Amino acid sequence: MRRRLAAVFSAAAVLAGMVACAPPGERPVAGLDVVLMERDRAVLELHGETLTRVAGFLRNTWGPVILPDEPIVRLVTASEWGPAVARCIATLGFPGVGTADGGERLDFSGVQVSGPRENFEIDVATYRCYARYPVRTRIDEGVRAVEAPWAFAYTRQTQLPCLRADGHPVAPLPSREEFGERWRTDEAFDAYAAIVDPADRVRARARCPAPLDVLLAAIEAPEGSQAAGP
Repeated sequence: MRRRLAAVFSAAAVLAGMVACAPPGERPVAGLDVVLMERDRAVLELHGETLTRVAGFLRNTWGPVILPDEPIVRLVTASEWGPAVARCIATLGFPGVGTADGGERLDFSGVQVSGPRENFEIDVATYRCYARYPVRTRIDEGVRAVEAPWAFAYTRQTQLPCLRADGHPVAPLPSREEFGERWRTDEAFDAYAAIVDPADRVRARARCPAPLDVLLAAIEAPEGSQAAGP
């Protein structure tokens, strides 16, 4: 049962705004700070849906139990999730929970429990701690839909002009729709694709960062992961 619950509680199951004006007639796109707030709302919705599924798992295991409504402490990155939840479970009376996969999974092998009652109590403690720490770096279609319009505008208005100004060849930008469909996939648009020399690519990436690099830096910034939900 410990192994089944550990699988359910997997976290992997989370810095610059627009600096150029939008072309005439183009719908303005929110700055990165607004996108991060909208993204956090989408992540919290995803977190709520996951909690509902986990609650269903617990009730299927233990019957019609009443689970506490836990307040969110803070949003965390994927690597922060395991240590934060493990410490939380320890404060609720069950030390010994470890982490695996870079902090993205809980390891219950070090927990000493005896009998169904303690198994039930640690399941509830795990649920409570999971509820307190949503993973800000999580991705689903709702989160991607928030990110993609900003990423397209940033690429068009900031990254590509930066590359051209530095004398680099620029790959043709796909349509907004195609860009959005491929965003966060292996087929995502690569603005550096036309730069042949590897050293030039490194310099270009440093001088004219990709939207995903900018976005991840903002999401994983310490001040960002401190944001608490409503």
